[in-house]
Amino acid sequence: MKKQIVTVEPTFSERIWGGTRIRSQFNGVTDIDPVGEMWCVGALKKSGDCRLTEIGMTISEAYEKLPDWFNCLNPEFPIRVTIIDPIDKLSVQVHPGDEYAKIHDNSQGKPEAWFVIDAPRDGKIQFGHTAKTRTELAERIHKGEWDELLTYVDAIPGEFLYVPYGSMHAVGKDVLCYEISRSADLTYRVYDYGRVDKKTGLHRDLHQAKSIDVITVPHTAQGPVRPQSIVKNGIHITEYFDEPYLFSLHRLETETHGTYDYDRFMFMTVLSGEGKIGDHSVKAGSTVLVPDCFGSIEIEGKMDILSASYRESK
Repeated sequence: MKKQIVTVEPTFSERIWGGTRIRSQFNGVTDIDPVGEMWCVGALKKSGDCRLTEIGMTISEAYEKLPDWFNCLNPEFPIRVTIIDPIDKLSVQVHPGDEYAKIHDNSQGKPEAWFVIDAPRDGKIQFGHTAKTRTELAERIHKGEWDELLTYVDAIPGEFLYVPYGSMHAVGKDVLCYEISRSADLTYRVYDYGRVDKKTGLHRDLHQAKSIDVITVPHTAQGPVRPQSIVKNGIHITEYFDEPYLFSLHRLETETHGTYDYDRFMFMTVLSGEGKIGDHSVKAGSTVLVPDCFGSIEIEGKMDILSASYRESK
């Protein structure tokens, strides 16, 4: 099949902390309520496999049947992209590394990263902890000493936070985020503020024993960053992350018109504005797939776009 730019149809996830901006700001169309997540890119057959409109395949099907569109050795499609809209704090959680995930849950681990789209002035992200030893970590978790244990960073629009395996983390209330991650859906919930799901009347499950096993002690991961951008062919380009076997993320900001050429496949999600990517009309919330080694593409209109990709070598 000839390579072409194609529309990605999102899938949606209900969350007890979900808000309204996926519908109002990102043009999400769904009956789910409350909607907490819009999967802009997903290829998990059981929990979210986005359809590619023009070719009538899901991403996982295209990855199998059109390998030259992706040019990857990984047997599974490698990345996931989600817009997260919380009107309340997400649970404090952690993702395991690959070895632990395989042994205990027959899954991949899930390193991830967040780009902060919007946040209130006092917006926070829970990131890391104060424990110096695993014994101290376990004691504070079992005693519920969360104020003493949990640490936070400011949530500032435009900043990027990489969350490696083993990092305790939670998006804060009203912090609107774009998340890029490994194509996995394995989360260990450490703490959920004692909340009860209104629809079930039950507390959500916790996974504290596994969490204590996999949390990195002491916490060493770096905080948020805001790299410098460059201007090329009419586009302000910011490279946030580009690590082989994990994921790549670039921000493209246009004023009127520009051209962009990237040597890997791209999933381009419009955060704001409207215009055209190639011959596709797009607006906030739109995602398109540009196949591997597609060549230069035209971008028209004033837009803020995040481009997600994956590579196996520099």
